[in-house]
Amino acid sequence: MKQSRYVIGATGAGGEHLLYNVENGTFVQLDDAAYAEWDDESCTGELADALAARGFLTERSPEEQLGIQQKLFARERAQTESLELSIVPTYACNYRCPYCYELGHNKIKGKMDERTADAIVSFVQFQFERMDFNRMRVQWYGGDPSLALDEVAKLSRRLIAWSEEHGIAYSATMLTNANVIGEREAKNIADCRISSVYLTIDGPEELHNRRRIAANGSNSYERTIEAARHLRANGIALTAAMNTDKVNALRYEELRSKLLEEEGISLSMVKLNDYGHFYGEAPFCAPDFDLFTHEEFFHAQFEEFAKYAHTAAELRDMLRPIRRFCTGQLDNYYIIDLLGDVYKCDGRVGEAPYVLFNLFDDQATWRLDEITFDATHDTKCSTCELLPICQGSCFWERSCSGMPCHPFKTTIGDYLRLYRDLIGDMPEQVPGVTVLAEPYTPAELGWNELAMTNRTSESA
Repeated sequence: MKQSRYVIGATGAGGEHLLYNVENGTFVQLDDAAYAEWDDESCTGELADALAARGFLTERSPEEQLGIQQKLFARERAQTESLELSIVPTYACNYRCPYCYELGHNKIKGKMDERTADAIVSFVQFQFERMDFNRMRVQWYGGDPSLALDEVAKLSRRLIAWSEEHGIAYSATMLTNANVIGEREAKNIADCRISSVYLTIDGPEELHNRRRIAANGSNSYERTIEAARHLRANGIALTAAMNTDKVNALRYEELRSKLLEEEGISLSMVKLNDYGHFYGEAPFCAPDFDLFTHEEFFHAQFEEFAKYAHTAAELRDMLRPIRRFCTGQLDNYYIIDLLGDVYKCDGRVGEAPYVLFNLFDDQATWRLDEITFDATHDTKCSTCELLPICQGSCFWERSCSGMPCHPFKTTIGDYLRLYRDLIGDMPEQVPGVTVLAEPYTPAELGWNELAMTNRTSESA
C-alpha cells in the first residue's frame, strides 16, 4: 500500500494534522501518532484499513492514478449531451477602460450579418446530426453584445425555434457592461431567453467611473445599477465581479455590502491582470492602479472570503473533484464571431493566429475536436496533487498573465483550516483518526465504470 498521489496535508489552527484527498473529497484529522505512521508509510491494522477505505492509501501506482484522471477527462471532453456556443455579434465596445486588453479587437468593425447568422444555424444543425445533443447553451460575448441587441434577438429567435423543433433544451447568458440597457432592452434580453447576465463593477461609484469609463461620458456606475434593476425586474439573474487590485480592494467590503443590501447583487473578487502588457503606461498606472502579485491576490481573496459566514457544505462543494476547468476543454464548445471565425478560448477571440476555422471554409478543413488544454497530459500539471480539483486552471491566464497555478496551490491550507472549523467536533472513528468528511460515492461523481473504489476495500 502506498500513499495516494492526490493527498494534501495541512496543519490545523490547534496544531492538528489535516489530510484531504482531492480525488474523492475525503477529509480526516490525525493525531500525532497516527500522522507519524502515515508520514513514514508504516501504517498497519485499523489505521491502515481506515485510510485505505478512504483512498489515502492505495495499491494503485501513481501512473495508474493519473490514468484514471486521464480517462475521466477524455470522457468529459468528448461528452455529446450539450452543444456549447459563445457568440460574438460585435467587437464594438462603448467603454474605454484603461486596463482593457481587447482594445485592438475594435478594428474588426460592424455587427453580425444575416449570412453569418445563417451559417451559425447551419452549424448547429451540422453538430446535431454529428452529436445528437439534447441541450444547447449560448453565451453572448463581445466586445459588448448589448450594442448588437437586434442581431442577438434575431439569431436568438432562430436558435430557440430550432431547439423547440428538435426537442432541445435551450438556455443563454450574456456578458455586458450594461450601459445601454434600459427597460425596453432588458425585456428584449429576457425575450431572448437570456437567464443570467454577468456584470463588472469595479468599486463604489466614483472609483468605478474612473475605471469603467463610458465613451459618451455617462455615469457608468449609475447606468450599470439602473440596468441591473431592469434586468432583475424581468427575472434575469445577475452575477457581478470586481476586477481587483490593491487600490479598489480597500473598497471591496463596502461595495459588496451595498450591492447585496440595496440591489440584491452578489459581488466576487477577480484579479486585475496586465493582459495587454502595458501596465505602467498612463492611464493604467500608479497611483490609480497598483496590481497584486498572484500570490498576494490569492491571500487577499481568502481573507475576504473568510470574513463572511459559510457552511461546511459550501467548503466541501468548493473542494469537490471536477472533470474540467472550463468549457474550452470540451470538444463541443465553439466561439463564433461576426465574421464566422471559430475559436476555442474566450480570451483569444479576434486574434487571427487562434482561429480554428471559418464557417464558410470547406467543412473538410474544420477542426472540430480541438480543446484549449489537457492538464492530464501536461508535464507540469499531470504530476500535481491538485489535479483532480484544478484540471489545469485557466491556460489562457497562465500564458497571458503568468498566473502560476490555481489559487488553491497557494491557499489550500487556509481553506482546509476554515473547512475544519466549520465541521466542529467529531468523534474518532478509529484510534487517532477523526473522519471529517466521507468520500463522495463513485455514483455521485459518475465514476462507477472507472472502478474508483480502492481495490483492497471494495467489500468494505
